[in-house]
Amino acid sequence: MGRHGRDLIASLFDIELEHVESLSWPLGDRVTTGAEATQLFRFAHQRSTRTVTAFEVTDYTCVLRLRTPVGREKFYGIANADIAPRPVRDDWIRTD
Repeated sequence: MGRHGRDLIASLFDIELEHVESLSWPLGDRVTTGAEATQLFRFAHQRSTRTVTAFEVTDYTCVLRLRTPVGREKFYGIANADIAPRPVRDDWIRTD
């Protein structure tokens, strides 16, 4: 499987690691479950149960929720301009 966390997000969207901001769990959970958040898409890993779900939280900002096989959630902030609705890597598929 290889990559984890910020490195995985950067490689999944083919962006620089510096463009991926780690968020605390309480902040990420609050902004992705609030009424203001809009789910954009969801990717699933084909060889594990990892998922990445994208939420538009402002006109310029997206929050990505990475859910691990054991159910742990990690959150990352990224500019909407850096988000692609299709994964760059072949081992991920869009599921929504």
